[in-house]
Amino acid sequence: MDFSLNGDDSKALVRFDPRTKLFIFLACGVTSLYTYSGLYILLFAGAVCGVLALSGKPWTALKGFLLFAVALYIKEAVDHAGSSASVVVLIVSVLTTIVLYSLPTILSILLIVQTTRISQFLSALTAMHLPIKAVIPIAMLFRFIPTVQDEWNGIRKAMAFRGISLSFGSVLRHPGKTIEYVLVPLLFSTIGVMEELAAAALARGMDIDVKRSSFEEVRLHAADYIVMLLFAGLSTTIVVLVTTKGAAGL
Repeated sequence: MDFSLNGDDSKALVRFDPRTKLFIFLACGVTSLYTYSGLYILLFAGAVCGVLALSGKPWTALKGFLLFAVALYIKEAVDHAGSSASVVVLIVSVLTTIVLYSLPTILSILLIVQTTRISQFLSALTAMHLPIKAVIPIAMLFRFIPTVQDEWNGIRKAMAFRGISLSFGSVLRHPGKTIEYVLVPLLFSTIGVMEELAAAALARGMDIDVKRSSFEEVRLHAADYIVMLLFAGLSTTIVVLVTTKGAAGL
């Protein structure tokens, strides 16, 4: 899956409002707290992938849904094996459970960061009447992570030119060299990035607690209301069914 944080909705069939995507993220978090297996969560994950595909990321949606389906199949197969399963199979069961628990939320995060430009997101947060002290840290976070990714890629390429491998096995064999050659340059680069972002924010007047204008127009359309109602209904139904089933089991 592509974990790039550069938002782009140019290929979207339906352009959803950032507030709709935030609502999907919250619905995924609530649903994941109650269940992570079975047909219910598969339908919920399929709905998230459907919105992701409509937002211009069909391949990411397809890969996410296939990963979820495979993890669910493995989990069900291990559960049918019962207590006779080996230790390795039980470890696989734990890993697939983690995937099933976290994947819907991860997909909803990808929906936000991959299909929403930072300017759109800030306009949506402003439209929600959030205080500027909450908007500025979020804006800095969205700009900070891609910049650090670029710094990491530069360090990795520089180490490759010097014949220093950053493979998983090499890091385990030489943790001291990893800290010296990778973490120290990355930390110094991160400090510089933070200072530059803070200066850019001050230059743009983001510290002034006044209503800001924006070229981005955020507005809830019919598709946004339909999707929010869909996810609210799915999440409520799953929570009620799981809770009822648990109470009946008691």
